This record gives sequence, structure tokens and C-alpha cells, in this order.
Amino acid sequence: MYKTWLFNNKKKERKDMIKYGRKGTPRMVIYQQNQEEVLKRIEDESRAKPGAPGMFKHYQVAVKRVMTELDEDELEKAKETAEEWLNNSPPPEVQAQVARKKGLAYMEHFLKEM
Repeated sequence: MYKTWLFNNKKKERKDMIKYGRKGTPRMVIYQQNQEEVLKRIEDESRAKPGAPGMFKHYQVAVKRVMTELDEDELEKAKETAEEWLNNSPPPEVQAQVARKKGLAYMEHFLKEM
């Protein structure tokens, strides 16, 4: 009885809600390189404005359609670029975009943990 209670009520290790890194994927590279086209497609097909809550359910479909329209050479180049970003780092423009988008949340999380 005590063993069961102790097992069920043990302190669980808390995981960070923020992931400080992300892996570069060909999908991410294609989105970064064709961001305006993806956002325009979402707006044209679903009438959802970029950044609106309704936009996100159309995002995956739009990126997938852009990916299917690319030929094999462009897909292979995106894979190579993703591998390069993973090994080195993304270009400064992409880093700046991520910093604008998530920088404040990273700083707040870091301050709370200190």
C-alpha cells in the first residue's frame, strides 16, 4: 500500500516548455525560401490573413502544395541546405526572424530559471 502511494506521488522531473534549438528540415528550408508564396496561397485559398488564428490550419497544406510543385533538383538542394543549416547555422536573416518571433519568450524563461 505504501509502495503504491509513494510510486504514484513521487516528484516528477519538470521539462522545459521552451526548446532552445530546432532541427533544420527540408520543409523548413522550403518555407523560409518561399515564405511569401506560402502566405499568399493561404490568403488566396482560405481568405485567412497571415498571423490570424485561422491561418494555421491551412499552413501545412499550403507548404505541402509548394513542395509538390518543386522538381527533384530543388528538393535535393533544400535537403542539402537543411543539412548545412544543421551543421553550421542558418543564415543571419533566418536567425533574426527567429529572434524576433521567440526572443522575448526565451529571455523571460531564462530570467525565471535564474
